[in-house]
Amino acid sequence: MRTQAASGRNYAVVSGHALASGAALDILKAGGNPVDAALAGAAVLTVALPHACTLGGDCFLLVHAKGRSHGLNGSGPSPSGLPADVAPERLSRGPLSVAVPGMLGAWEALHRRFGSKPWASLMAPAAALARDGVPASREYVASLHMNLAPLLKDPGSRALFMPDGHPVAQDTTLYQPALAAAFDSIAAEGAQALYRGWIGERLCQALGRLGGVMSRADLAAYEPIWVEPLAHRYRGLTLRVMPPNSYGLAMLLQLAALDGTPLARHKPGTAERLRLLMLAARAAFKLGAPYFADPRASAGRLADALGPEMIEGLRAALAETGPAAEPPRGRGTAVISVGNAAGEGVTIVQSVFAPFGSLVSDAETGIVFNNRLFGFSAVPGHINAPAPSKRPAHTLSPAMAFDGDRLAMLLGTPGGSGQTITLTQVLTNLVDQKLDLETAIALPRWSMDLKGNFALEPEIEADMPARLAALGVEARPATEDQRYFFGSAECVTLDPQRGLLAVADFRREAAAAAG
Repeated sequence: MRTQAASGRNYAVVSGHALASGAALDILKAGGNPVDAALAGAAVLTVALPHACTLGGDCFLLVHAKGRSHGLNGSGPSPSGLPADVAPERLSRGPLSVAVPGMLGAWEALHRRFGSKPWASLMAPAAALARDGVPASREYVASLHMNLAPLLKDPGSRALFMPDGHPVAQDTTLYQPALAAAFDSIAAEGAQALYRGWIGERLCQALGRLGGVMSRADLAAYEPIWVEPLAHRYRGLTLRVMPPNSYGLAMLLQLAALDGTPLARHKPGTAERLRLLMLAARAAFKLGAPYFADPRASAGRLADALGPEMIEGLRAALAETGPAAEPPRGRGTAVISVGNAAGEGVTIVQSVFAPFGSLVSDAETGIVFNNRLFGFSAVPGHINAPAPSKRPAHTLSPAMAFDGDRLAMLLGTPGGSGQTITLTQVLTNLVDQKLDLETAIALPRWSMDLKGNFALEPEIEADMPARLAALGVEARPATEDQRYFFGSAECVTLDPQRGLLAVADFRREAAAAAG
């Protein structure tokens, strides 16, 4: 069994952990709206999945409320003191890889604009779970083992997650009293407890001792960015995604390439279908690369991103073969989506980038720092090259689908560079193959690894590499370290006649709930 579904007439929730979905459902039952529920669940995700998303991370979100769609960029820029000549390898992990945490600021901005329940009541479930303990999840335990040596070397990480020098077993209770205290302050004081208060002071001190350069001035200056979502029509549906620095554009570029193909003629699991999807992704990353950067650098050029010349280039690329484009990095991510019968919904994708982010943590606040600056390009002069006070390109890619003006679907997944690839496969399974949502998510997938190699899930037929090779595409069965790129699609559909349906993808821990 690869999915779990929950249907209801009033509301539906799906997230990366059962505790988060449960917290969101409780808020909905108490009369909260989708934003209230999503915020409570998003906060719980930081407690239940501390390797994937923490208060030291960032987020992107889409919200549809009061008949309009909005995007909120909760990513953080590089510190103002980032050395201009910093070596790229120092931005991969460690204290210099840390961007200003943006997630908490985005949560508060979302609540101010669309929330209905008191802020403190939405932070309370996370504080209680951090204090009382949560079962150590299988993804958390696996990530601990994968990063054991560097986490043991970092004093903060060792104190928080391996105080006896050993990783915990699955389902062992994880207590996080320092994080509980941080949430207590955030509940009482709002996001300023981090951006102008004791939490931020502690974070800067902890990083500074290790050679980091994030300052209290960087935190105090932070603001999330409200944006207009990018939109593109595919087979009668309108898809809306976050603009750059998010890689959401890559999903629209894949769909634009595929829109000119007879994709519906090729059944799931056929080499012909996989080839079209793979070449569309390759073209999207290659041709979209000049746009994936800080919004200040890319905003004025986005009109060309889905223009006739770009679409012509995308479709021409479907006839090409050759090496795959190198996608962005990252895979420490969690999702929550909430919709209601009034046609409102929100999808939040949040992350510290790689599992355990920078591999640096602060024991006094319980917070793991992100390594988001790894998203910068190592190519000198590139639009996405590192610089002070600059947002790097971002893998986080929430999406919404609309049937006319009606919100029809909320889509999100972890999976780093595979996020838009996974969502494109799910959407085309639904639209082109007319599959139900559970089947569309459960079907075997392909993805791309950090070097741009095409990888196939084990359930795909054993002779598929040979069949693809005959069509000019090189792909191989996935190795263990590639499994993260297949993601865990977490989606909600909203149908006026059938009600709401949430489906959780069990490729990772996820849970659906409805009422």
